[in-house]
Amino acid sequence: MTEHVVAILYHKIQDSDFTNMYGVKKPTSGGGQTYIQAAGYSREELDKMFRDADNIFNTLEFWDENRIYPRKRYTFQASVVGSTSAADIELAPRTGRKDYRISRQNLKYRHPAWQTNNGFPEPNRNNSGEYIYEKNYPNIIDNLFVLMIKTIREDNTTRFYATYINSENIPSDWPSDVGLEDIFSKNKRQGIIFYEEQYLRFVNDKNTPFAIGSAIDIEIGNIILPTNFNETSDDAVEYASKEISITVDVSNITITKVEAPLLKKKKTRSGKKLGTKDINYTRRYKNLKKIGDIGELLAIETEKRRLVAEGRPDLADRIEHVACTIGDGLGYDILSFEQVGADYCEKYIEVKSTTGSKNKPFDITANEVEVSEEKGQHYSIYRFYGLSSAAKEMRYYECRGPIKENFTLEATAFKAYYKG
Repeated sequence: MTEHVVAILYHKIQDSDFTNMYGVKKPTSGGGQTYIQAAGYSREELDKMFRDADNIFNTLEFWDENRIYPRKRYTFQASVVGSTSAADIELAPRTGRKDYRISRQNLKYRHPAWQTNNGFPEPNRNNSGEYIYEKNYPNIIDNLFVLMIKTIREDNTTRFYATYINSENIPSDWPSDVGLEDIFSKNKRQGIIFYEEQYLRFVNDKNTPFAIGSAIDIEIGNIILPTNFNETSDDAVEYASKEISITVDVSNITITKVEAPLLKKKKTRSGKKLGTKDINYTRRYKNLKKIGDIGELLAIETEKRRLVAEGRPDLADRIEHVACTIGDGLGYDILSFEQVGADYCEKYIEVKSTTGSKNKPFDITANEVEVSEEKGQHYSIYRFYGLSSAAKEMRYYECRGPIKENFTLEATAFKAYYKG
């Protein structure tokens, strides 16, 4: 059953955490701290990630002086990534402190994901076999992070997992450009990464727990996509080995306009580039065209709703799907109308659709670039993303004006003439 990642909480193990976990410098009278500190998380982040915890208890402490928002204790079962074992984790506020703690993580009660028999690092030992304290435990915890992962399954149930990573850099077979780089940032020690507009599959593998996914994973099956998929303009349907069936009732679906992302060109890192496109070009083209056609119908519906809301149903009836009525060579797909001053004028819309995430780049033709220069502020790119039959809401962003003003263009093809 396909699982997608909802959120990842990461925490870099500090000197005090590691000391507590192994009972180093433990008082001779007994006791001592046994938790992992979990500092730097906001109320909104914790409530959002752990609202599906097995038990949520309002403590006597509050986040605010007005005592409106109680600090909560979350208890949830977390499975070990790459294993069938599981155990409870308690995340609780530290009394009188702003930070939280991952409770009871000493040698005896520690979660199995962070036990030495699961490969979790341990301090050096002295000649008597006892753990010894070393400030910051050099070469042991320099790059050690514990991770808690929340997923959602095909049946809409949520699950929690626990694991760790001990690496200076993001592993080469982990997906790129999906936020995982944050874990390995030199300036960060903790954080929660949420996946609302990106599609990251969970893989129950300790070394490679994540894989690139798309909104249409159920339709295309659990096919392997390249680790750098989000840096390319490819769509997941191009990797399917079957003709997909995707339907969207555009007249009844919720369509939401969002802010455009910062599509910065990133340096592609080296690593495994798994995944192979469908060798049946005709089938691949058909699948890709289905996504494009749905996006164009969504754009038409969006424009109709806008014009009707503005009191111009007559103009809504005049919207033309020129990609169908005339052809693809105009440099835009939809001819609509918009108000400029007291009058309405023509609006030219080029639609780009994907089953992938909001921040994926897309292909653009030289003709579309030229037409956008000619039409100026009357030209718009509508980018629909996350297309799937199961979606109850479709989101898009709009970029108005010449394409060169809104996007960094990268040459991916050339026309060659023989020099003779």
